[in-house]
Order: sequence, then structure tokens, then C-alpha cells
Amino acid sequence: MKKIILISLVALLIIPVILQSRVTYLNEDEYKKLKKKERLAYWENLENDLAELQQRKADAIANAEKYSADIEAKKGKLEAANTEYDKVRNDILAFLGVEEADFPAILEKIRYFNNKIANWNNLTDKELWKTKKSVRALITEYNEYRQTKYAKVPDFRKEFTDLDNKILNLGTSLENAKPKYYEDSYTVVRGDWLSKIAQFDFIYGEMSKWPIIYRANRDQIKDPNLIYPNQVLKIPRGLPNEWKVYKGECLWLISSYPEVYDNAAKWPLIYRANKDQIKDPDLIYPNQIFEIPRD
Repeated sequence: MKKIILISLVALLIIPVILQSRVTYLNEDEYKKLKKKERLAYWENLENDLAELQQRKADAIANAEKYSADIEAKKGKLEAANTEYDKVRNDILAFLGVEEADFPAILEKIRYFNNKIANWNNLTDKELWKTKKSVRALITEYNEYRQTKYAKVPDFRKEFTDLDNKILNLGTSLENAKPKYYEDSYTVVRGDWLSKIAQFDFIYGEMSKWPIIYRANRDQIKDPNLIYPNQVLKIPRGLPNEWKVYKGECLWLISSYPEVYDNAAKWPLIYRANKDQIKDPDLIYPNQIFEIPRD
């Protein structure tokens, strides 16, 4: 029986061996060139190698059976977990009052927000700031939608977590794009007056700053005590880099404005920066536009 096994092995010598082995297999011509002693050693190595491979096969079969049992056990746990997940998910949907029929609309809303954000992410800072009203409106719209039952569906948790980060980054980008000076707007409603508007927290939070609004809107406010519903007023933010002269102004007065230097003594800064159009610092004229130097 032993000889038959060995002879069979010889017939397979030219077939590549897939399993790792310590023996270098010979083809039939190579085998015939061996001396008797070398053949015996070769056969002994083959037998040892065969025994090792048989043991490895037996171990592999045993391990496969063990792993199969483990896999079946884990499948059982997975099925139990899936069953529990489905129950909890269905309970949440029932609590929220959301059905799977609502899912396409939720996905469409997610796509809508993602597309809007992607469009703005491609803009330069200057372009982004020009669209600030639309950006802020979208952020408000998203935050409101985020509080709805549809944004709490567990199936879309990852999508809304991603959107949370994108909206946060968009808000940061808008803040970073904000120039040192810009103008917001405010639409007058019945019962408003300039000091009341200036006191609003979202304007200046101080009644005394009403002249800033007046000076920014002298093209439409002739008397600061008279403003009208539906007037759209410019609300200056930050410090301007230029100033348009109005009737009755002089350099020290302009310099005294809080939105300029808040210090009348700094008027020479304006004079030196605009010598090309100011021949006499005591003589300036309406509609002249002066550069306001900033450190």
C-alpha cells in the first residue's frame, strides 16, 4: 500500500503544489538522476511532507467546523440584533409620526441642502459675501428643518450629521468672508425712529448711535426726526475706508464721528491722505470723497 501511494506521488511530481511544503518536488527526469541513497532520502521527505500536509488538512477541517459553528452563533446574534433594531426603529417612526412613504421627500430635502452648500463652497470670499442674505436664509431654513420630525428619522442620521458640519463650515466661511466694512439694511416699520432702531440688539444695542444710521442715509433722510414706514435704511458695520462729504462738514467734524476716528484731533490724517484734492484744510466741498486711512 505504501509503494502504491509513493508511485502515485511520483506521477504527480510535475503538477504545481498549492500547499506550502518543505520539499522541493522533482519531475520524472530529475528523479531518475538521483542515486539510490538520494532517492530514499527524497521518499522520506515526501512521506514527512505528506504527513504534515495531512495534519494541516485535519486541523483546517477542525477549525472550519469550529468557525462554522461560531459563524452560525454570530448569525443568530445578528438576527436578534436586527430584530431588536427594527423594533426600536419602528417605535421611533411611530413616535415621530413618520412613515417610509415620507422618505423620498426627506432625501430630496437633503439633496437640496447639499446642492445649495456645494454651490456656495465654490465662490470666492467676495462672491460669497454678496450672497450673504441668501446664505443666512438657508442656514435659518436648515436649522428650522433640523428641528422637525423628519430630520430625526434614524435612517438619515449620518446624512444630517454631515449636513450639520457643512452648515457650520458654511457659517464660518461667511464670517471669514466678511469685509472690515460693510452695510446691512433695515426696513422701517410704523412706530420706528432712529434712536429706537439703533437700540435694537441686532443693530447697535445703543440709542446714542442713531447718528451713524442718519449719516449713512442722508441721501434719503432730510430730517432725522422724520423717517417713514418701508424706507430701507443702510446700517453701517465696521469702519469705512472712505467718506463722502456732505454740506456743513469739515475735517475735524468728520474725524470726530465714531465711525471715522471718534476723535476730532485726528483730522490731519484725512488731510494728509487727500492732499491731491484738499488744497486748504479749512475748505472742503460737498460730494468730495476722501480716503480714511486705517492702521
